[in-house]
Amino acid sequence: MKFKLGVGAMAMWLCAGCGPAPTVEEGGANANDRTSSGEQGEILLTGVMEISPSGRFAVMQRNTVTVLFDVEAKTFVELPQQLSRIALSKARDVGYALVSDGALVALDLASAKELWRADSTFADVSLLRVLDDDSALLVADGAAASVLDPATGAMRGTAALPSTATFGALLQTAGKAMVVGHTSWKNGKPATPVVLVDLLTAEASSIEVPNCEAPVSVLPDESRALLSPTFCEMDRASNPDDAWTNPDPVSVIDVGADALTFVKNLPGFGPVALSPGGERAVAYLDTKRVDASMFDDESLIPPADAVQYHLLVIDPKTLSFTVSPIGPALPRFAMSRDGRGLLVDASIKVIHRSEAKADASATLGPDGLSGEISVSARIFDEETPFGWFDLESRRFVGFSGPAAGLDRFVQLGDQATVITLQKRADGLGGTPFMIDLDAKATITLGGAYGTGVRDIGLLPDGETVLLRFRQPAAQIGNDLFARETYCLSLDAVTCAGGSVDYQASVSFATADTNDCESMGHDCW
Repeated sequence: MKFKLGVGAMAMWLCAGCGPAPTVEEGGANANDRTSSGEQGEILLTGVMEISPSGRFAVMQRNTVTVLFDVEAKTFVELPQQLSRIALSKARDVGYALVSDGALVALDLASAKELWRADSTFADVSLLRVLDDDSALLVADGAAASVLDPATGAMRGTAALPSTATFGALLQTAGKAMVVGHTSWKNGKPATPVVLVDLLTAEASSIEVPNCEAPVSVLPDESRALLSPTFCEMDRASNPDDAWTNPDPVSVIDVGADALTFVKNLPGFGPVALSPGGERAVAYLDTKRVDASMFDDESLIPPADAVQYHLLVIDPKTLSFTVSPIGPALPRFAMSRDGRGLLVDASIKVIHRSEAKADASATLGPDGLSGEISVSARIFDEETPFGWFDLESRRFVGFSGPAAGLDRFVQLGDQATVITLQKRADGLGGTPFMIDLDAKATITLGGAYGTGVRDIGLLPDGETVLLRFRQPAAQIGNDLFARETYCLSLDAVTCAGGSVDYQASVSFATADTNDCESMGHDCW
């Protein structure tokens, strides 16, 4: 398979020297929205923070230590072991965390103490999720899906998966999970297992979907799910006479009480974005990769001279859709909090390996992203869509003001304000901007800490933004200690809600051997 990394993974992490980003297929729906503190259980890369659903605590990842920040008390503690993933409970201030040695623990956030440690260790975890009511914990480890009791850590059971898990989603009402496995190719066509796991009994049933592995989006009523990759193709079909001709479709899956059913593939590619109420799903269409046989109404097929990329707005119940042009560049998009429109950003250039040139800034291959992500990778120009796509009128309006990539952002509760960080070319954090959705305008934000914002999050009040800033290292004697500032802000400029300066307890270098000052950052 050629391409397994999407647009968002290139600009997703506001860190330097933090290692490769996880495999995220994000040609469409933007996974960089931190309004709800991101996806639970994701890999904790250096510079990332996760805010508890109560808003009282935040988990700050550094490259050798994990810091637990008490937002209310404005204090912090370094945990005795670094965490690699954490799923934060919505029912209590507890996090279910994988420690760097593979142990699974329940962490009481108020005391920073372990409540329990599971008997089993986990070496190849791809999913770590907990139900909203704190009644079941799912750990996908290799080709096994284990279900644990969050209260005690006791194992309820383990379901064998057809292959290693890649993506997943929880069915909160049904108490089940959908787990997507790895794609195999059969006679030149993709087959991806999707497994329904009961989180009470660990019983499982599976189907195969004629599509590639991808994130899965579940309707709020849990009756149906949509799975759609960014790219789905082989270098060479194993059966040239019966090759895969439906590029990157949107697969529709019905969810029953005990089993899944594949319904059909729709044209377009994803991942899809769902409106909060599930009334709309949005995907992309690439006019260079259109399979006309997938259109029941051929009048919807864009003409040959149309711009390359179009938005598909799908009714997830009837599966009818409209097709609207969006531009010549492949954008990321994010659904607005109220579901009325899309934030559209085509600031990152993504090219196929077959189209790569010597001066290309980034290419996608079987091992992910290669090349440098630099200023030259941004392609904001007069033809690049950066603005608002109204889902009612199907019209696009560009934002006035400076162009700002949606590399890490939050949508405030007023539903009209977005604070976004555009990743700096040197990788040392992001430059903050505000997007006024009512005025359709962007504004560059200043502030006392400059442009080195490592990450951004939003407290449950929908108003208070938590910012994490880089600071120069502190020198004590000949030793250097990493520093940063945690800032509570109502405007992403001033720390009116208070700030806390963190300083590491262990030095990372000595002044006579360290070159961090010349590099302009703290080496962490």
